[in-house]
Amino acid sequence: MVMNFIAITFVILPVMAGLLGIFFPAFGWFPIYGKSQFTIELILQFLQQPGILKSIFLSIFTAVFSTFISYWLCIFSLIFSQKINMHTTLKNIIVPLISIPHITVAIGILFLIQPSGWISRIISPWFTGWHNPPNLNIAPDLYGISLIIGLVVKELPFLLLIGFAIITQVNLKHYRQQISSLGYGLISGWFHVIHPVVAQRMRLSVLIVLCFAVSVVDMALILAPSTPAPLAVKIFNWYQSPYIKSQFLAASGAVYLLLITIFCCAFWAFCGKVFGFIFRILSYMGCRLLISSFVSKIFFALIISIVMLFLTLGIFSTVSAGVWAFVVVWQYPDFLPRKWGLSSWELNFEVYIQPLVNTLVIGIISSILALISAVIWLEHESRLKTKYIEMAMYLPLLLPQTGFLFGMQVLLISLKLDGLYVTLIWAHYLFVFPYILLSLSPTWRRWDVRYEMLGASFGFGKLKRLFRIKIPLLLLPMVASFTIGFSVSSALYLPTIFAGNGSFVTLTTEAVALATGGSRQAAGIAALLQMSLPLSIFLIAGLYVRVKAKNLSYFKIQ
Repeated sequence: MVMNFIAITFVILPVMAGLLGIFFPAFGWFPIYGKSQFTIELILQFLQQPGILKSIFLSIFTAVFSTFISYWLCIFSLIFSQKINMHTTLKNIIVPLISIPHITVAIGILFLIQPSGWISRIISPWFTGWHNPPNLNIAPDLYGISLIIGLVVKELPFLLLIGFAIITQVNLKHYRQQISSLGYGLISGWFHVIHPVVAQRMRLSVLIVLCFAVSVVDMALILAPSTPAPLAVKIFNWYQSPYIKSQFLAASGAVYLLLITIFCCAFWAFCGKVFGFIFRILSYMGCRLLISSFVSKIFFALIISIVMLFLTLGIFSTVSAGVWAFVVVWQYPDFLPRKWGLSSWELNFEVYIQPLVNTLVIGIISSILALISAVIWLEHESRLKTKYIEMAMYLPLLLPQTGFLFGMQVLLISLKLDGLYVTLIWAHYLFVFPYILLSLSPTWRRWDVRYEMLGASFGFGKLKRLFRIKIPLLLLPMVASFTIGFSVSSALYLPTIFAGNGSFVTLTTEAVALATGGSRQAAGIAALLQMSLPLSIFLIAGLYVRVKAKNLSYFKIQ
């Protein structure tokens, strides 16, 4: 009961209050501004704003299309990973990419693909004849293609990691035997037999990716068009405006964004049902959809090439962002800078000390608190009716951030809790805890209870078994979950803006501000520092895991 009370008080109720905080103003009730009459006029006026339909289209198109590409590239990678053993290679690539914050990837991609970017420099002037940057709308472009590329680069590694974890839980050997006995090929057999199982277990992760893509602000500020911008960016700009009318427009927009998110999730679920229904019909009809070995090899090479292209783009985007941190002179179309140096560091490094400390302190504290909460939650779930409450714990990830953070900010201001360090840590905790719970729960729930029975036979109590047996053996996945939590915290933008009320600056907020209006060198320094923190945590955790794994070689902990 205590865990349920804490979860409801510190997570669920604030999120619900945040939703009410945008619904009431959207319908005209906002006593702080002297508005106390409900009306639908504001909701109707919102649709009359210039360019609003284009903004809605951009939000839906970029979210659905990027999730579609990421999901199917992930699925086909899982299929073909059964053909060749590439789990280790892909994991070595995707784990560092997962630790890189979204904004760092966005800045790096901007430095790569814009007209004066690194890719343009590679092919100029010997191929293009360009001696000056071309006047092209590449990044940001009018249709959000560069934003889609950035989202795929960041979300594909996450889905691949989730997918690889899921297929280790599925008895693939048994399924492959079924597929062979029924005469199915590798691809058709996967979709007839294995995909329904994998898709069901990946559903929550895919919906989290989709909801994030609908409401992303930090990446959209850099890679998406601004005339008009995606809906989430327009809402954020209205929130930042000092005019009362803009606040009501932002609340109305947040309601529409919430409806758009629900629509996108429902559309994705509907397409999944249709896809499953089609394959059930095909299975009933005995259609095996066999393709020739030659076509299968070409398709295999194509999919792997596209996957590696996006992963390589992610790697080079981080390199590109890091290179600009040490540039003094880099004229177009030179492939490398003419002059390297630390002059930008000497001028600006003191500015980054406080954001660096804030990012480190907030990330460590929120991740530790979230990890402790997850362990307590998972340890006592057998005695508590926590199923529906746990589903509600994922609400911060499934709701658009601009859809409830403004309402939460109003609540914090009314309670005089805004702009406090504790409040900022709590706001990060809201988003870190679901990720840690999502990553730790599969391993924790597959715990072999015979180890605890052995401890009980020695007279160990519940707490002693937990600290002397269970936690030491599950320390590796706990460390991995902590590193994921820290990387999530270091990448949070809107929670820092709203909960901190502008009083605290992190590397993410600094990177966004510099990328949208500062020099490339300053943005490169912020991006380099931002990706260095979570990457360092991942490297330290990786070294610890390697050392610790040698001591646990007699135990089979998956």
